[in-house]
Amino acid sequence: MKTFAFATGMEFAAPAVDVLAEQGTPPALLIGYPPSLQHRSGYAPLQEASVRHGIPLLETADINDGRAYDEVMGRGIDLLVVAGWSQLVRDPLLSLPPLGAIGLHPTRLPEGRGRAPLPWTIIKGLDTSAVSLFYLDAGADTGEIIAQREFSVSRRDDVSEVYRKVTEINIELLAKYIPLLLAGQVVARPQPSGGSWWERRRPEDGVIDWSRPASEIYDWVRALAAPYPGAFTSFGGRRLWVHTADLVGWGETQAPAGTILAPVWSTGTAGVLVACGEGLLVVRSVQWEGEDRRDALAMLESGELPAGACLGT
Repeated sequence: MKTFAFATGMEFAAPAVDVLAEQGTPPALLIGYPPSLQHRSGYAPLQEASVRHGIPLLETADINDGRAYDEVMGRGIDLLVVAGWSQLVRDPLLSLPPLGAIGLHPTRLPEGRGRAPLPWTIIKGLDTSAVSLFYLDAGADTGEIIAQREFSVSRRDDVSEVYRKVTEINIELLAKYIPLLLAGQVVARPQPSGGSWWERRRPEDGVIDWSRPASEIYDWVRALAAPYPGAFTSFGGRRLWVHTADLVGWGETQAPAGTILAPVWSTGTAGVLVACGEGLLVVRSVQWEGEDRRDALAMLESGELPAGACLGT
């Protein structure tokens, strides 16, 4: 019987293992990140899934350090499935499984190769994208396409909602195609020529530029929401994270960009109206670095963020 190893450290991994086990195609080996890497966006441990289904687990920060190769070789693994791993899988591990290695990437390849695909999807204003299931090769997201599933991106979605949609598709694709791959019943196709490369994003790249149009800042905030590090600004020499905001579809002001204009009352999460380079934004949920999340209006009322003050200073 053909077997596969599943290497991942992301939140959808354990539910995917549950589904695969329930349909009778459990992984023969799990490869996950150690707890020391739990600070990474979207990290989720695999220990419980390993115990629940009696699947051996290798925890490693470096999939190419030789231990994964030894496990795959020693267990006679036929297929390697890699999803949400921050490293490229390289030889000799890459070429070891007889049925190859496959990966998942939440863009419509060849568009959007590279890092941080979900934040970039929102920042770039895409209203549709796709999850690509493909064979891994020596390049980054360049292998032959096995399948693609489209998903929509609403202007009301933050990145956690897009992540949820992608998670469902990831599990669906793995559940459908792993049995076919193990049975040798999949025909892949080369990626079209061209494509694009999306750069890596670091936490410090989340700074808000209030001189930009309000529509772009709105996309910026929702693109960097949890589980990603978040968008932030500064005030009084302190970093202020902006977790949620609403776009105002009309209205202009002569106030400098970043100026807190007025309170916005609500029976839900209240906020403050902020001037942007073009248009207005309602900033709702914020957090001083090292403190708890709070309503922006509560900070205005306390005098921490007074009307007339300018964010970004």
